[in-house]
Amino acid sequence: MSKEKKSLIVFYSITLSVSLVVELLYIFTGLSILTTVLMWVPGITGIVCSKKFFPKEKTLGFTFKVRPVYIIAGIFIPVIYLVVSYVWAWSHLKDPTTGIDSLPASTLGEMGAGIPGGVYIAVSLIPMFIFSVLSAAGEELGWRGFAYPVLEKEFGSVKAVIINGLIWAVWHLPLMIGGKYQSDVNLPIGIVTFIVMLTMMSAIYCWTRSVSGSVIPAITLHAVHNELDQIYLQPLSTNAKAPYFAGEQGLYTMVVVAVIAVIVVNIWKKQKLKKDLEENKRCSER
Repeated sequence: MSKEKKSLIVFYSITLSVSLVVELLYIFTGLSILTTVLMWVPGITGIVCSKKFFPKEKTLGFTFKVRPVYIIAGIFIPVIYLVVSYVWAWSHLKDPTTGIDSLPASTLGEMGAGIPGGVYIAVSLIPMFIFSVLSAAGEELGWRGFAYPVLEKEFGSVKAVIINGLIWAVWHLPLMIGGKYQSDVNLPIGIVTFIVMLTMMSAIYCWTRSVSGSVIPAITLHAVHNELDQIYLQPLSTNAKAPYFAGEQGLYTMVVVAVIAVIVVNIWKKQKLKKDLEENKRCSER
């Protein structure tokens, strides 16, 4: 068995088994700190596996030497697919029925009563982003930092993206089944749409990791997605049907993500072709 396959078996076995324990604890206790612990299980496992199996290689891609265009992509891609799909859903659901002034109370409870929505967004935007980055980094150091490059080397980019996305989606399922995550959609429908969504999103995340050589764009993408969806757009949606159209199980979000994924895959193919041609040229000149 190759070192790559062995490292993947160890990484996924530890990540999924430890995560399941943490998820069950969260389901039965409701302790919110466990969600942060859970998000860092893949990252910590990835760090350990990187040191164990590839001690002389920079497997995690934790470097800030990255072209700004990929950081910009990490910021704006989730803004595009979330804002477009939510506005699309709201337009025919006649939603939201409340304005942004409802956001502070929906997030902070009684503490947020009376705080203007615009002020809340302005004040919370950067702190929430920092918190989102710290939690998203835990997942991304594992899924895209460690696992994806090894998967790509062992199976090629297409199979690597699919495997990466499917396992990433399955990792969330115990919380969905336990009613602690994305529980506003009918469970069988929600599971199917969620798996399809995350597999398509995986193509975008893995593209940034592969072509930039860094996990930072994927962390940025994940952090912006979580903050925008969970802190601002979901709480604004008052119609019970909204999660069926927008968000991580929403039909419209799925459509927009699919379009972006197709564009990304085509760009990726051209980048790979260009890279191969440059390598062949260098080899012929030796």
